[in-house]
Amino acid sequence: MKWLAADRRMELAVFALALVLRLAWVGVIQCRGGALFGPDAASYDALALSVLDGKGLCKWDYQGLFSDPNHAIRVYSFRPPLLPLLLAAVYGILGHSYAVARAFMALLSAATCVVVLRTARGLFGRRAGAIAGALAAIYPGFIYYSGAIVTETPYILLVCLAVNVLLTAQRAQNALWRWPLAGALLGLATLCRSALLAFVAPVAIWVFLTRPSKRWAAWEAALVIAGFCAPMGAWWGRNYAIHQTLVAATTEGGYTLWVTNNERADGGGHCFWPDDKASFDGLSEVQIDRRFYQLGVAYIRAHPGRFLELAAAKFVRFWRLWPHASEPSVGLIPAVIAGATFTPVLLLAAAGAFAERRRWRDLSLLYLLIAYYTVLHMVFMAITRYRLPIEPFLIILASQRLGSLWKQE
Repeated sequence: MKWLAADRRMELAVFALALVLRLAWVGVIQCRGGALFGPDAASYDALALSVLDGKGLCKWDYQGLFSDPNHAIRVYSFRPPLLPLLLAAVYGILGHSYAVARAFMALLSAATCVVVLRTARGLFGRRAGAIAGALAAIYPGFIYYSGAIVTETPYILLVCLAVNVLLTAQRAQNALWRWPLAGALLGLATLCRSALLAFVAPVAIWVFLTRPSKRWAAWEAALVIAGFCAPMGAWWGRNYAIHQTLVAATTEGGYTLWVTNNERADGGGHCFWPDDKASFDGLSEVQIDRRFYQLGVAYIRAHPGRFLELAAAKFVRFWRLWPHASEPSVGLIPAVIAGATFTPVLLLAAAGAFAERRRWRDLSLLYLLIAYYTVLHMVFMAITRYRLPIEPFLIILASQRLGSLWKQE
């Protein structure tokens, strides 16, 4: 009980430190006028207001895509639904306020630091857990995006929770209920950001391969998939009712594939419309998405060498030590701070992974997630902001090395 009390005190200390820093950042943003960070935040805010107005998750979009430059269509599945619904709930209770929304994000981000602490503690012990929690609390990237009303903050929390539950289930006995819970958390994360849609299959394979009893492992993997389908099923049903066809995640994926795989692409986040605008006239939201997928796949097949060049460029962009100052929601000073803090984390994470190389099975889920994200963004759009969801796990690996160095002293 003494250790239990100490653990809880450490968690509260990390949560309090993280929350104070994030609320202070929110205060700075509001004092500077409180403007939204980029078009993504404006889009999610508009969807939340649409929900409150009784119009549902819909907005006007695609202006500039068609022959008529003023034409736009109403889209219903372009963005994932979870963040707009969370914002709608906050706005419905406390009123439409960016300050309130940012304070809510600060709470979620502070809670993430506690999950990071618990995950590191389960893998490497109490010292590493305390270090990981403290690092997450003061990590500038997490603080910065807690002030942005975008998907990063709730998404990172859900991914961290899912990984924590999966790792706990691996170590615990009689943990049958944890497998569907982990799947449900993965589903909720996908409803926050569709990048995780394909990750449930590798997770199910990971469960099957790493569990000692293969007979039970098959059932446990099935429970993960069932848990994933539970929250996703509501979204699939809603999309089918609207579009009369399956939309597995969002209708944004086709454009993201095409805009980063065409003759004008540079591997980064530069967005533009195709020149052949007439080919999109009269198409529905789903048809536009499929058209972009067709264009992207056709370009990859016709130019495999160029695709590999772009994939290499995206790899570099994804793992570069500092973001481009021109990236959305980034400026010169944040870019410098991000580089100065991410570089030691990356180096220490590599050292921690090497030091724990004999425990690769215990850490394989972390490596699987990092590899999945890297490959995904070598195909789709790659900017350093999209790396943020795996940085908690780099911090966890870094905490192992820092804990070992601390112990040696």
